Amino acid sequence: MQYPQLSLGMLAIFLYVGVEVAIGSNLGELLKQDQFGGYKASEIAPFIAMFWGSLMIGRWVGSVNVFPLDDKKKIILKFIVPFVAFGIIMGATSLAGYDVSVLKWYFICILIQIAAFIATKDKPSLTLSVFGALGVISTLVALNTSGIVAVYALLSGGLACSIMWPCIFSLACAGLGKYQSQGAGFLVMMILGGAIIPPIQGKLADIEWIGIQNSFTIGLICFGYMTFYAIVAKKSLQSQGLDFE
Repeated sequence: MQYPQLSLGMLAIFLYVGVEVAIGSNLGELLKQDQFGGYKASEIAPFIAMFWGSLMIGRWVGSVNVFPLDDKKKIILKFIVPFVAFGIIMGATSLAGYDVSVLKWYFICILIQIAAFIATKDKPSLTLSVFGALGVISTLVALNTSGIVAVYALLSGGLACSIMWPCIFSLACAGLGKYQSQGAGFLVMMILGGAIIPPIQGKLADIEWIGIQNSFTIGLICFGYMTFYAIVAKKSLQSQGLDFE
């Protein structure tokens, strides 16, 4: 294909939306297992709220780069903004009558994300590769541990996903010229992954020798592809005389 960054980017969007929805959809079932807290259905809401809230946290941090501020002020805001968002999520969940004390140490995961944002310097390929790698690491932790450590690892998948959409779009649409609008349309079509990946994971979880925890291996594949795509897309764009970084 003439534009490999687009064709590979379509699969990236498919898998990104898929893993995002899959974690949110299957997290509740994992939390019901004794080794992950044995929570009742009525006690799961704080974790689901924090997962989806993690997407908000990351996107708020990413929005800092939009403002015409010097680098020092941007770094300061990248520390302040995510914790404001974290406080809003914790406060709203607490006001709804849920116990959020189990989530108090989640700020450590947020600090890791802040460090990643600062290190990647708003470069789409580097950002996507780093956050894809963080997604892989968090999934590996979730697959090989139990209890709150595994739960935090899966929640941080939301932090990893938070910045992927704009990075993939930037890389996939670069160099398309007059075909940019059509390319964007193809990318939007691939949100179909959100309707396909979650039930696939659900079917895997129903297989007795796999189970709910190991079914999250599908996230490992999706996040791994993000890192792969970031590297390949950058090389493809460079071969076309384009370099974002």
